[in-house]
Amino acid sequence: VPAGLRQVVTFGEVVAPEVRRDCAAVWGVPLADIYSTQEVGFIACQCPEHEHYLVQSEGIFVEILDKAGQPCGPGEIGRVVVTPLHNFSMPLIRYEIGDYAEVGAPCESGRGLPVLKRILGRNRNMLLTPEGERVWASLTGAGLEPIEPIRQFQLYQNVPERLELRLVVTRPLTAEEETQAQRAMVKATGYDFDVDIVYRDEIPRTAGGKYEDVVSEAVDPA
Repeated sequence: VPAGLRQVVTFGEVVAPEVRRDCAAVWGVPLADIYSTQEVGFIACQCPEHEHYLVQSEGIFVEILDKAGQPCGPGEIGRVVVTPLHNFSMPLIRYEIGDYAEVGAPCESGRGLPVLKRILGRNRNMLLTPEGERVWASLTGAGLEPIEPIRQFQLYQNVPERLELRLVVTRPLTAEEETQAQRAMVKATGYDFDVDIVYRDEIPRTAGGKYEDVVSEAVDPA
């Protein structure tokens, strides 16, 4: 453990639950996440007593809107729309940054700031079903971790009917392990997609240096 380490602070990517778990188990310290963007700076910071996020309302007005453009309530997921309050040189008014978040209930700590329960990612991280519905997939705890040869994975989609599970492995999976991985994807997506397993030497990060475990380039129906 690094000497004097009291906390791990993260930003820039969606924080998976296993990262929080590993920080506590390996280093014995908590993880605090910050939600920010290049365009507007800080949007929300993790509550000191909980894992949800407190919107920094003193400097930014944040709306979470549904498909009809109406405000989401606690437990609902919607588009993140922001209005910085102190950017006088180049005002951004109701700027849609492309992220999705889930609204949380009021913080039990008594802090009066709006709550975001979790940050989910961007539209490109949502899968498209053959029926034209966008769905979120969570690969955390889906069942890939116990498959020993897997070192890295990514779920990729370019057509609604099929998914490509990209794997970096120490050896090719056995037939039984491949079946296990395909079943894990059904669990992760909540939909019976056809899943092709493709082996890669590496899974590159985005141009911005981020790693995305779910990427969809499937086009929404007109």
